[in-house]
Amino acid sequence: MRLIDTHFHYDFLPPASRERFKAGIARAGVEIIAQTVRPSGFIELEGENLPMVAVGYHPWHIDDNYERELEIFREALPRTRFVGEIGLDFAPRRLDDVSAEAQIHVLTSILDAVRASSLSHILSIHTVRSADMVLDLLELRLDSDKGVVPAKSFVPIFHRFGGTSDELTRLIRAGGYISVNPLMLRTKRGRAYVAQVPVDRLLLETDLPREPGSGDAAEVVAAGVIAALRETVADVASLRRMDEAELKNALANNAKTLGI
Repeated sequence: MRLIDTHFHYDFLPPASRERFKAGIARAGVEIIAQTVRPSGFIELEGENLPMVAVGYHPWHIDDNYERELEIFREALPRTRFVGEIGLDFAPRRLDDVSAEAQIHVLTSILDAVRASSLSHILSIHTVRSADMVLDLLELRLDSDKGVVPAKSFVPIFHRFGGTSDELTRLIRAGGYISVNPLMLRTKRGRAYVAQVPVDRLLLETDLPREPGSGDAAEVVAAGVIAALRETVADVASLRRMDEAELKNALANNAKTLGI
């Protein structure tokens, strides 16, 4: 059964290693959604023959050129159903680099473009000390009663979620998902959330590689992705007291529901 890494930083791999990486994961039945950290990075990956590439603008990578990157985002959006990595990071050291105001402006611009799109998009969202603000922005745009857009015009996935229980409840009520990786399962809070969230709102991720320009060999990165996904399945099944095959089937159904 296929395993899908919904949050992999393919753009962090050195170009010369990418074909070997793809071959390595394909042999294990693993697929990826390739996240990007700038819209211009999506353009660079369009010739890579990847079935699932997301156009994103990571809050860590916002700079003085953000209006041009937002133009690129709007131009690229009709060519993919996947958006990520986007979001907000309100950790103090990140706010020293990019103000909350700039981050909110960029994310709001992205969500407005998604809202106006004719496609239904799947969003992979970074929320560090900011889940409440992100949810505020999402809920406004998902509220069909206010005449903004039809419900489910996009689906939010909070990757490696670390917010509060109330924020998780809001996300689920908004039709959202969480994507889980081994690091999330190392925390008491993360394990509790994975055990409690409805199984039909769970997805897998690795968030690998950790840094751009990874010096690891392609085969090492591929093996790391495969191992992380299998480890996550085993740990989540144990936490939820499910058979691994049953969990894999549920995860496959979740991906099918999203059209992945």
